[in-house]
Amino acid sequence: MGINPLFQEDFFLPIQDKYHAVENRHTHPFYIVAIKGTVYVNLIPLGSPLLPQQLLSLQVAYQQKGILLVHLWEDVWINKREQVLGRIHSFCGQNRSLHGRKAKVVEVDVAQAKSFLESHHLQGYIKTKYSLGLMFDGELAAVACFAASRPMKSKGEHYKSAELVRFATKAGITIVGGLGKLVKHFLQLVSVNDLMTYADRDWSLGKGYDKLGFHFSGTTEPTVFYVDTITMNRYQSHRLPKKILTAFNEQNILNLDDFLTQNGFLKVFNTGNLKYHLYTNVG
Repeated sequence: MGINPLFQEDFFLPIQDKYHAVENRHTHPFYIVAIKGTVYVNLIPLGSPLLPQQLLSLQVAYQQKGILLVHLWEDVWINKREQVLGRIHSFCGQNRSLHGRKAKVVEVDVAQAKSFLESHHLQGYIKTKYSLGLMFDGELAAVACFAASRPMKSKGEHYKSAELVRFATKAGITIVGGLGKLVKHFLQLVSVNDLMTYADRDWSLGKGYDKLGFHFSGTTEPTVFYVDTITMNRYQSHRLPKKILTAFNEQNILNLDDFLTQNGFLKVFNTGNLKYHLYTNVG
């Protein structure tokens, strides 16, 4: 299946004039848009026959040239249009800068964290143990969410690790030193030997974590998702709607992929994550 012309036009038109975007017509089977020579976006339509390794190889080829290549799936564009445009705005250096040292660190409740992340993070909200925010003049400008610490007995009897699960800033804003300030505050609240996190390979080269002193510790495999073509919501196989799973288990003819295809779901995938650890002086 080729590029969906409606997807292509819907993405390209809003950024053509604003960011001097140029279509790269010589990258078959990919459809790539170059934006200000700063970031390249590979548009992937639902139903694409491309394989994860093809996208990973394409990323590496661009990375070797010092270029960030983003993989943008059609369902992500449809559901997270404003967040995508916000990321592109940031990549193009158009954000307004604020200084983290001028911000106040606050605890953020579930409702605040959910509302903020659904508005400003591509992957939305996920329940975590701790949510911290940065306030400027009484306005919430950034949120970071952390999982509870847990023992890692393979690293030592008393070794503990926690995870930075989400970080987002308000659209149009870059907070210099903002994530570092939130991480430092979290580590003062919770004593752990390391803080780990992931960078989404579809959207990041992980450079921000390198600058904060995190150490690269490996990659994760691409994850398969199933997209409901009615709602455009993504699901992993173990988190599919209960109604669909029940119907699948009640039949014994089709495998899961074929059953989902017949019921309006399409398979997509990401290119995995870059894994990072920040080691503390605890222990």
